[in-house]
Formats: sequence, C-alpha cells, structure tokens
Amino acid sequence: MDILIPDSWLKKYLDTKATPSELAKYLSLCGPSIERAEKFSDGDPIYSIEVTTNRVDTASVLGIAREAQAILPRFGIKAKLKNSFINTGRFKFVKKIKYLDATVDSNLCPRFTAVLIKNVAIKNSPKEVSSLLEKIGVRPINNIVDVTNFIMHELGQPVHTFDYDKIKGAKMILGLSNGGEEVTTLDGKTFKLKNSDIVIKDGGGRIIDLCGIMGGENSMVDINTRNVLLFVQTYDRHRIRQTSMRLSQRSEVAVLFEKGLDPEMVKQGMFSAISMIEKLSGGKASSEILDIYPFPYKEKYVVTNLETLEKIIGIKLNKKDISEYLDGLGFGISWDNNNLKIKVPSFRANDIDIPEDIAEEVARIYGYHNLPNILMSGDLPKPTVNILFKIEGQIKQILKALGGIEILNLSLVGKDIAGENALKLRNPMGSDTEYLRTVLMPSLIQDVVNNPQEEDKIHFFELSNTYLPIKNSLPEEKLVLAGIIKSGEYRENKGVVEVLLNELKINYQTKVEDGKNYLPSQRSTILSDKKEIGQFGNLECGLFYYEFDVERLINAKKVLNKYHEIPKYPPQIEDHTFILPERTRVGEVVDIIKKNALVSNVELSVIYKNSYTFRIWYQDKTKTLTDMEVEKLRNKIISEIKTKFGAQIRE
Repeated sequence: MDILIPDSWLKKYLDTKATPSELAKYLSLCGPSIERAEKFSDGDPIYSIEVTTNRVDTASVLGIAREAQAILPRFGIKAKLKNSFINTGRFKFVKKIKYLDATVDSNLCPRFTAVLIKNVAIKNSPKEVSSLLEKIGVRPINNIVDVTNFIMHELGQPVHTFDYDKIKGAKMILGLSNGGEEVTTLDGKTFKLKNSDIVIKDGGGRIIDLCGIMGGENSMVDINTRNVLLFVQTYDRHRIRQTSMRLSQRSEVAVLFEKGLDPEMVKQGMFSAISMIEKLSGGKASSEILDIYPFPYKEKYVVTNLETLEKIIGIKLNKKDISEYLDGLGFGISWDNNNLKIKVPSFRANDIDIPEDIAEEVARIYGYHNLPNILMSGDLPKPTVNILFKIEGQIKQILKALGGIEILNLSLVGKDIAGENALKLRNPMGSDTEYLRTVLMPSLIQDVVNNPQEEDKIHFFELSNTYLPIKNSLPEEKLVLAGIIKSGEYRENKGVVEVLLNELKINYQTKVEDGKNYLPSQRSTILSDKKEIGQFGNLECGLFYYEFDVERLINAKKVLNKYHEIPKYPPQIEDHTFILPERTRVGEVVDIIKKNALVSNVELSVIYKNSYTFRIWYQDKTKTLTDMEVEKLRNKIISEIKTKFGAQIRE
C-alpha cells in the first residue's frame, strides 16, 4: 500500500534538520521506500511512501517518524521522536458506562472503546486541519468527520463517530450478521450481508455499522448532530478482509484493520480524537470511557545472542551498535554477556517472532548497502535436467504438430465443472472459483462451447494439475494431460492419440470398456504393462476426448528401437479391398495380415463406407518372390479374413 505524508506533518512528530531529499534517500535505503517527494502549492513537500504489507505500523505519520528516528542518525543526521502523545488523568477507562449499553463479541473485536461527547457544533475544520487532509488527497467534510480521517492518517488507528441520538435505546450489539440482512453505508451503497460479516446493531435491531468497512447511513453525523459517540477499536483482521474483498470495498480503514492493528494504540487514538473534537467543536467528553478489553496485550520477548546475529548477517557486530539500532526502533534491550533478550514493542508484535526477525532489523539499520559484496568464484554448476519438464515440452510439441492448441484453464472453478468430491475454498473470490477441480474434461468441453464461431475442426489440449482430496491433509496434485476434438472421423482422432504414444515410444495396448460420459462401446482404455495409463473415445456430447495420467505415461514401458538391414530384394505391393461387417475392428484385420512372415508392411490406405482398402508389401529377405508365391500367400490372407470376419473381397 502507498501513503502520502506532508513534510510539515511529519515534523510534528520528528525533531530533525534533515532536508526532504535526505529523508527520502536515507529512509529508502534502510526502511520504507519513499518513491518521490513533490511540493504542494504552498511549497510543503509531500512524500509518497510504499509500505510493505507486514509493516502496517509504518502506515502513518507516527510510524514513519519512528523509522526516521532510528535511521537518520546512521547517516550523521540527528533525529528524535517528539513527545506528542496526549496523556491525561481526566479520563477513566471502565468496563461499564451509564450512557451506553454495549454487548461485544471479543473474538470479533478484541478491544472496544467508546465515549460520549456532548454539545458539539458541526462546522468546517480550521485551515491547519483541512489543509493537511487536502495534501494527502482527503476531502474535508466537517470538523467531526475530519478528525476521524486526521487521526487515522496520523496514528494509523481508525476511529469512527456516530450520532449518539440516532442510536436507538443507547444500545450497541457487536456480533455477526444473521445473513441476508442489508445495510446502507455512508456512501449510499446498499450491501447484502453474509453471516460472516461483523456488524453493530442498535436497540431497535438496525445495523448501524458494517464494522471495519464503513459506518451505516442511519447513524451518520450530519449538520444537526449535537451529541457524538466516539468509537475506537480493533477487529478480527481475517473477517474484515473477507468482507472487504467480497463486497469490493477496499477502503483505507479496511486495509489497515485487515493487516492487524496494535490494540495498545487504541487508547492514544481515543485521547487524540477526544482532544481534537473538543477543540474543534466545543463539545465536552464524558470522564468515563468504555473499554472492553478482556484479553489485554501481553509483553512479548525474543531471545538470541551475538553469535547468532553475526552468523545470520555475516559480519562482526558491536553490542553497543546493536542496542542503539534496536532502541531507536522501540525495542527493549537486555544483555547478559553475549546473550540478548529483546522486548518487542506492541506495534511490532505481529511481525517479530524469531531471532531472524531481529537480525533483519539490525541489518537494515546497519545498512544492506554496507554489507560486503563477495562475488562467487569457481566454475558455474551444470544445470540439472528436469525430466518431467523435458517430457512435458515434448508432449506439447507433438500435439501442436498434430494441430492441437494448448489451453490454460483456471484450477479454481465452479461447482458444476469441479468434478466429484472437489475441495471447496473457505474464502473464494466468487461462485465461479469456489472449488479445486478434480478433472479436466468439463473445462475443455466448456472451452469448445465458448468457441461457437469455430465451425471447422477444433483440437484443444491441456497439461495441468488436478487436486484430489486427502483426509486431514493437503490435496494430491496429480498432473493430467487431456485433449478434446470437435469434428473429424473417429479413426482420425484416434490417430492423434496413437501418434503421441508412438512418438513417446510407449509400449501399449487398448481395450474397449464402457465409461461414464462416453457413448456405449466407444471408450478405450490404454494399458502399458497391464497398468492403465489413459483413455480415449467419443463422449455423449458428440466430442472426442483423450486423457492421460502423466506420471504413469512417463513411467510406462517403452518400445526398444530395432534396426534392420535394408532389404536387398524388392517387394511386391498390392492393394486389396474388403467389405467388412459393421463393428469390425480394423486393427485385428491388420494383425491377421501382419502375422504372415512374408508380409513386411501393411497400410489402411482408403475407406469408403464399409469398404476398406489395405496396401500390402510382400517381401522375402533372401530372394525375389515369384508371382506364384505371392498368389499363394494372397489367397491364404483373403481366406483367413473371410473366415474370421465374414468379409467379402471386392475385385
């Protein structure tokens, strides 16, 4: 995510004489990347900063100031974080208050705080507030709404305000939606909710807040508001992201909440917002602040030692320097000889867990650019050959040469084409990507349906994983080759499969077996060494389909190449046409002809209706065959075919 911060706003928290160009250069070297610094119309530089997804603590003015305090001294520039935090003993945090009856599911909202501010006057914000908001691209609305935007960008903690008098029964119930309910948000959009969405309802059962996304229109602060309920909280980040993505509401508030906010920052957010609202509106806050926080933050520690840090980073380190780097970032440091115990600040609790995380912090403040560069020496290693990748490429080239077009379909599909026992995603992007497919056939059929403009022959193929469920484990990823052909004769389509197998030198046999989705007696299984490696045939929908288990295909028994001496004596070549009964398997006819020792080759050359013309090569390795010898052999072959298949010879 990218944020904008004016230099003047940053200097509110950071005491330094660093120029804008120095800030941009040095922070980019050791911390958040400042992409550019452009001057506003009044000359105030505006920093455009890229914040990595694991560092939500830097997505604010305060967060960048904390980083600058640690980084700038490494480059000889003094920098110190100003004490701008508001701390007052006037307020008391309590578990119950008289002015609001709140029921909160703390699994959904770990910390819930609220306070009533009475007698506010709604008006425009002063120039010093509205100007800063305009510089970061936020449109000023009124003094109350502007405060919520101001605090969110300054502290990285979203705050929200309700018109207290619009909350029926002065009651709030925070929980999950019942599902099917609707809410209209502040921007006038209406959403239908699921039972996984966090909402707040008032005493009248109305939804007044779509939590972590946007407030409800029915409780919004307007020109007539006199009493404001200020609301600062944290949420279950996973549910906020699910709702935000499903409803396509990618607000700044949702992006912050979904990354996991520091619950300890809630108190400072509350104090700062109260102070600003009282100052800008003339209102007066109740001295008692509701704070529902049943599981307070527990201090977190990481233990490591000097040797481990030096081994990870690759350089010798000074304990004093390590302490300075980490102290500047807000960590607590405790040395016992060379052993180090680090207290993790609450705002870094989500991304600091192990010694390697500490080493990363030390290394980046030390400066990755300062680490020694050592080029590798020696011979370049020989690339390893990926057999699977090589054979995949070979398969694709063969099928492309046969007129096939490779298709890449999504593995995430709708329920109707996912296959049996398909796994359903917990958080799908939509109904058409809910399941991990277990078969390729439905996707390929859909590809043909989606191309009605192609009236001629279509041949699509796909080489992709299918995902087969395994109980209490991740699914088995099974690589499958599948193809679909529209139009063309069955024998021609079958020839595609045969050419592929022959080019791969697979020793195979076929067996006719009925199967689901195939026409009766028009499905063949492909066997190699008695193991099934694939199938092909005509589908009920009128398309030709073939499929292979790629692992079995690769490991199938291979045909050994046999080389023969070129014959010295010429063959006699004849064409013979047979009228064969329906359902005769031509392959068996060819086998009958080939079993004769003096037949060197057989080809099916012409098919017309039920007439089949075979071209036969008669050849002897030791001599030239006489006409009489060929005639004798010819008569034998014709007799065998007539007897076995009931064929008729066409003269």
